[in-house]
Amino acid sequence: MMKLIQYLKLPLNALRLFFEATENAYTSSEKLAIYKILLRLRFKEIGEKKNTIISQNIFGFKVYAYDYNTLLFLFREIFISRDYLFETNKDQPKIIDCGANIGMSIFFHKYFHPNASIIAFEPNPSAFELLKLNIEKNNLKNITLLQKAVSNTMEPISLFVNNDKGSLLSSVREDRGGTSKIEIETDLLSNYLKEEVDLLKIDIEGAEWQVLEDLKANGNHLKNVVHAIFEYHHKINGEPSRLTSFLNYFEACNYEYNIRAFHKLRGDFQDLIIHFYRD
Repeated sequence: MMKLIQYLKLPLNALRLFFEATENAYTSSEKLAIYKILLRLRFKEIGEKKNTIISQNIFGFKVYAYDYNTLLFLFREIFISRDYLFETNKDQPKIIDCGANIGMSIFFHKYFHPNASIIAFEPNPSAFELLKLNIEKNNLKNITLLQKAVSNTMEPISLFVNNDKGSLLSSVREDRGGTSKIEIETDLLSNYLKEEVDLLKIDIEGAEWQVLEDLKANGNHLKNVVHAIFEYHHKINGEPSRLTSFLNYFEACNYEYNIRAFHKLRGDFQDLIIHFYRD
């Protein structure tokens, strides 16, 4: 009976998620495709087996993941929110993606900018396994994959991961990642900003301050970045607010910015999307 109720609710649930996309600049055919994708993912996640590699066609790409629930979350976060959309008149923009996960953001960029050149960082071995599979199976070109974390050091550091690899949860912060600790390689983001970059995307689960320390210590390479889109973790684990200090650095580098934020209660932890740009 419970499964029957879930099946009956599928069209309504998919329709509710679909309306999240209607305010975005998708065409009518794209909106119809979004609804169909949402409906299929909702249908497939009922009774699925976890941690088994599955796949779903999304806007012409065959996307592999460990479960449909995670795939649905990433599709909503990347394709429906469109937080990583940026304007450029270049046919071959250069993108650096820090925290590429299984590659949904790469599919998003390749959908809007098929000839983009992308450098992608992802330290989580479980996520990187699928990231590599997704790039290879879809025969995507001009993409460099690096199984490293960006930080303020080039020495190995600890990454905390969830034992349920399907969750893809990981962070260099113990309070943000999982219960298992592994050693991973790191690199300095500043090493990759010595030439013009059209988009720098950062979603690294609370380690954005380490990246900022690297940029401060190793030259003002932000002058080469046209757009920088950060997922900023505000009041993570109840920490004191220091957003002003973060924004001040980018203001000093002559960026304008927009912030997307949502909260329910005073003092909430928030994932802020901050889009820095130059006019």
